Amino acid sequence: MIEEKELVEIGKTGKPHGIHGEINVYLDEDVIADRLEKLILNIDGIFVPFFIESIRPKRIDTVIMALDGIDNEQKAAALTNHEVYALIADDVKEVPDEEGMYASDLIGYTIVHVNGEPVGEITGVEDSTENALFLVKAPDDTTVYIPIADDLIDEIDAEKKIIIMTIPEGLLDL
Repeated sequence: MIEEKELVEIGKTGKPHGIHGEINVYLDEDVIADRLEKLILNIDGIFVPFFIESIRPKRIDTVIMALDGIDNEQKAAALTNHEVYALIADDVKEVPDEEGMYASDLIGYTIVHVNGEPVGEITGVEDSTENALFLVKAPDDTTVYIPIADDLIDEIDAEKKIIIMTIPEGLLDL
């Protein structure tokens, strides 16, 4: 039997998605969805595991999941509005870097090239790919993608909300 002390809360279930039993799941921003193999829900005071058959992104904070044994809209509807848990041992939460910041904490910061040239404001983080990227609104209103890599970041000034980066030549032209 699964006990509460073995669990970490990772989000909440939403409404069913379609008629085949898929369900919307709102995950906390520090959850690494690719590591999830099962969800645990509190059903009438008992922590019940549901194995994930498939998972796909819907929005930055929402995924659509197909769960083993949940094969129609009615079964999925019964799981609506439940807190979602994972086993602590499954290690599905992102660990903050040594400064205690997540990439998503940097949304709203301005990136400045080490040569002093403004690059733009971070408007989001794309983490559905193997390499996470900053989505940056450039001064000309275009969106540029910059890899989130420690070796590109020279300095983070949390007070001024500025990140100084050494951006390889040609990267902003992609």
